[in-house]
Amino acid sequence: MFLWLKRYLPQGKEQSKIVSEKYGINRVRVIISMLWCRLRYGAKPVDYVRFEFYKKNHHERNRYLTIHRFNKMLKEFGYYKTREKTYGKIAIYKTFADYIHRPWIVADKDTDTQSIKDFIAKQGIVFVKPDHGSQGNGVMKIKADDNVAIEGLLNDCKQRAFVVEGAIVQAPEIAAINPSSINTIRAFTLIKRDGTTQIISILLRVGMPGMVVDNWGSGGVCYNFDLATGICDRAGVDKKQQPYLIHPGSNFQMVGFRLPNFEKLKQLVLEISQKVPQARYVGWDIAITPEGYELVEMNCPGGHDILQPFGTPYGDLLKRELK
Repeated sequence: MFLWLKRYLPQGKEQSKIVSEKYGINRVRVIISMLWCRLRYGAKPVDYVRFEFYKKNHHERNRYLTIHRFNKMLKEFGYYKTREKTYGKIAIYKTFADYIHRPWIVADKDTDTQSIKDFIAKQGIVFVKPDHGSQGNGVMKIKADDNVAIEGLLNDCKQRAFVVEGAIVQAPEIAAINPSSINTIRAFTLIKRDGTTQIISILLRVGMPGMVVDNWGSGGVCYNFDLATGICDRAGVDKKQQPYLIHPGSNFQMVGFRLPNFEKLKQLVLEISQKVPQARYVGWDIAITPEGYELVEMNCPGGHDILQPFGTPYGDLLKRELK
């Protein structure tokens, strides 16, 4: 118990400051409330802030998928059954090769050094992603004339594996929101008890000015889109629950913006979700290019935090369909 509190309290102090400064609530009261929500609902302090538990009653809080509830459901999500096909970027790229149109290679201890150099030279600019990583951590952008970065990659890949891939050219209307990052769809799918796919959420992740990645966990902004129309229907949020009606830097008006060829996007998501149906709850990262849609990455399971910051809880739906 003491060790648990020792780990918990620093997070509680940090996150309680956000609530206290925003609403003028005493921080001690917030921390006590956070502790109760951890014991009752399995919510970490970041869940408490992200899902605005300080505004909600018991019934509302109990409908959310918190981090501890999420971890208990990994087996039902298909996390263990599908690891051979979906654990790590290399496995995912091989499994879903038909939906990845950009050139890519594996860079590891068994890869010929010259082939890596030749690939980078041919592409001009590449993105390097650790085989195992999340939230954009460790992603590098390397230019063909950056010999220092290339040598660093050649040394690093002797110790761990990477995917090296050509740059994605995104559609002009998506690049206009934030040109420094590839801004990607995050579509969440659920394979229901009857074997059919339900699309439960479609979001757009957009980087901040100057950022290379669009990941929410790296400081980006997430926008929600109506599943019937493909229109952004509310302000975006970052991980601190700060709202953004207009995207910073570009002054792009997001509310009312419609994703291009939205029905084709939904068709793609439904199709790829059945490729490995044992992966029942998945978050799909999809780029929007001038030619259409392209798979960037599969996330099994899809995560619980970025799914629920817009006021819609999904814990009850997942519990009902996955048990």
